[in-house]
Amino acid sequence: MSKKWIVVIIAVVVVVAVVLALTLRPTKEEQIKIGGIFDMTGGLAEMGDLISKGARLAVEEINAAGGVLGKELVLLIEDGATSADTGFTAFKKLVEVDEVEVIVGPMISGAVMACGAYAKDMEVPFISPSATSPLITNQTWTEWALRTCTSDAFQGRLLAEIIIKEGYQKAAILVQDTPYGIGIEQVVEESLKAANVTVVESIRYDAKRLDYLTELGRIKDANPDVIVQVGYHTDSAKVYEQAGLLGLNVTPWLVAEGVYGLPASTYPAAAAFMANANLRGATLAPDPTLPAYVAFKAAYEGRWGKSPGVYCDTAYDAVKLIALAINKAGEYDGAKIKDALYELGVGYSGASGTITWDVKGDRVSATYGVWELQETSPGVYNYTILEYHTF
Repeated sequence: MSKKWIVVIIAVVVVVAVVLALTLRPTKEEQIKIGGIFDMTGGLAEMGDLISKGARLAVEEINAAGGVLGKELVLLIEDGATSADTGFTAFKKLVEVDEVEVIVGPMISGAVMACGAYAKDMEVPFISPSATSPLITNQTWTEWALRTCTSDAFQGRLLAEIIIKEGYQKAAILVQDTPYGIGIEQVVEESLKAANVTVVESIRYDAKRLDYLTELGRIKDANPDVIVQVGYHTDSAKVYEQAGLLGLNVTPWLVAEGVYGLPASTYPAAAAFMANANLRGATLAPDPTLPAYVAFKAAYEGRWGKSPGVYCDTAYDAVKLIALAINKAGEYDGAKIKDALYELGVGYSGASGTITWDVKGDRVSATYGVWELQETSPGVYNYTILEYHTF
């Protein structure tokens, strides 16, 4: 056979392969797209990566079971960058460019607050797996912003209940100046005031400034019995490093879930402070023996080679509920998907526990864990749940 014919045969084989690939690959009409906004950079980058994997696992399982309305489910992920402005830009891009009708995310409360009115106007429902601020609840658009996480009205009450139960009389509150921080601050202050516990300092800080010696100095001068702190990984790490310099490791700390999972390898000084100071935290924590959670955890570890962190299960549940809602609606339409979500969100058994939404898209019950960071060997740390509280 001449070289000329060999070249011709190879060319024909390549063309046939390309045609088959294009024929077998799902077309736009054979796909259903949903948006995902996860913080892959910024103060919650480590958490955002883990959470996105929970959503991606759900998509893979749904497609393995036949997809949605007989079509392949596609998750289009945008980076929220732990920023309200970036989260809103990502939301608009998904709606106006990618033409999605439903979104998982954004992750942070500030971004949810930025997106809410726009989502209502465009009739695009969204489910945040991790935006916990109570300030979201009473917005005029809140029915479009469902949450598989729970409002910090629960977490704030838990932090306050620990303070009251353990007999502290003077509390200092240090929170980032965001809807997330302010929401917990308000709940804690109200609960402590009702119990006649004095708040000797209540400070809101700029999460981007990363220098808090002045604020921590004010807290030290106030001589509190306990310090309540709310932040994300990057800003909290700096808070703990500088608190150690000021000798605030002897004062008990109670912190919110935004710092849960802070990686010791990235922030060794902060991890050492957390493990050696009297510091405990709260986080949404499903019953680890719950069959749905056990199955999810095993699947997550099998797929990604690591254990799921906080809000990985709520992101997984959000995608599963969206798929069910699209099937129930019978068509890819935002308003109809929203209505179907509310119908499904009555006793839904998810990996994160039982999900029932009220008319504002908030979960009506929650289980929280109280945790601490333990140093199991020099430089090796482990987050350990000490006890569970159900609301």
